[in-house]
Amino acid sequence: MKFAWKMIAVVAVLLALSLSVCGILVISGSFEAALDAERETAQEELRLFSLTMQALCMEDLRRGDIPGARRTLQDTPYSSDETLKSQFLACTGNGEFLAGSRALYAYIQNDELSDQMLLRICEEADGYYLVASQSVNLYGTRLCFIRCVSIETAFERSRSELRRYELIMVLVLLIALALTMLLCFYMTEPIRRISRAAKQFSEGKYEKRAVVNSEDEVGHLAKSFNSMADSLESKIYELEDAAQRQKDFTASFAHELKTPLTSVIGYADTLRSCKLNQKQQLEAANFIFTEGKRLETMSFALLELFALEQKPPEFTRFSASELVKEVENSCAYLLEEQNIQLTTKIRKYNLYGARELLKTLLYNLVDNARKASDPNSEILLLGEPVEGGYLLSVCDFGRGIPAESLARLTEPFYMVDKSRARAQGGAGLGLALCQKIVHLHGSVLQFESAPGKGTVVSFVLGGGSFES
Repeated sequence: MKFAWKMIAVVAVLLALSLSVCGILVISGSFEAALDAERETAQEELRLFSLTMQALCMEDLRRGDIPGARRTLQDTPYSSDETLKSQFLACTGNGEFLAGSRALYAYIQNDELSDQMLLRICEEADGYYLVASQSVNLYGTRLCFIRCVSIETAFERSRSELRRYELIMVLVLLIALALTMLLCFYMTEPIRRISRAAKQFSEGKYEKRAVVNSEDEVGHLAKSFNSMADSLESKIYELEDAAQRQKDFTASFAHELKTPLTSVIGYADTLRSCKLNQKQQLEAANFIFTEGKRLETMSFALLELFALEQKPPEFTRFSASELVKEVENSCAYLLEEQNIQLTTKIRKYNLYGARELLKTLLYNLVDNARKASDPNSEILLLGEPVEGGYLLSVCDFGRGIPAESLARLTEPFYMVDKSRARAQGGAGLGLALCQKIVHLHGSVLQFESAPGKGTVVSFVLGGGSFES
């Protein structure tokens, strides 16, 4: 059962019970008041009847003439009809009939012949009656006087009031239920909106949100749902992006692996199955060696990436000048082959990080700058303290990078110029490794480039301090 119908059912039950109890209390109170009025009237009339009868038969009873008293009382104008409606009865204490209604005489009970005034209600086929009795001693003779009056009017009035109240209660209940339904559906509409939004969200419509403009609990629930949906949407897109990157990585890896393997297998098969002269054998062996080095470079780069994900590096403090000097020495041979000048401008500073990883990072950046530069050019390696840490930059004045390629530079196996990169032994993993190293140090790689003007790659390392 839906929440709105549960609320309607609960309100209906509570309202019906409340109206029933209130109606019973009101009608019962009214009925009791009417009965009390009838009792008082019956008692008053019985007292008047008793006084009248005593006055009439006083002389006869004083002489002990009970038959004379009976004759005197029977001559009174009080009703002697054979019905019970508004009847009087006089009898002796032992139940001997003196005067009044014979019909009432058949209904007297022993306790009504006692010395106290009694009241009782009896039910007959034609309705309800109130019987009042009183006994008195007069000159040694106990006389009982009984008054019987119909109270069917009070019962009929009570039944009429009950029927009228039932009708009113039904009308009030129907009106109240109609208003409750409208109110419940109005109040639960925000919940239905949240439910619809949740259903659409589960169907893949991650942009759907619950629109609830209120500051009550439902409004707070909607805001919490929207906040959760924002977080889930972000996480889902991140997972989808990660899955897509993994898919692209696998496809690129398979493609990059296929090319050198094809060359190696092809040239190896040529050496095995064909008779080649020494020059041809040397060329084939050179191709096998070159492609093998490419595979080795790619394997080592992948191993380094996986190692960074499995085990966090240890951070230490070291001099920025010493780090850059080591990088300069490592790159000297390759730079000399192309007659490229590496110029370093490093402000003294103590860095905090994984020294070997940062050395690999700077080496790869300088090597990429070398590959993008023409012979007899210059590469700059700069370092200076800035707000938030120490800024390291590698600048070249080579071919530059198109704007549409800047966002994809750190993707595994992505190469701006694939033919040139492969000719230079690249596998497209260097910048991916650099980005991973920078992330481990809480920073990001920043690229600034223009075709034909060169490229600047920079990042900021935090946690360091000035050299003393």
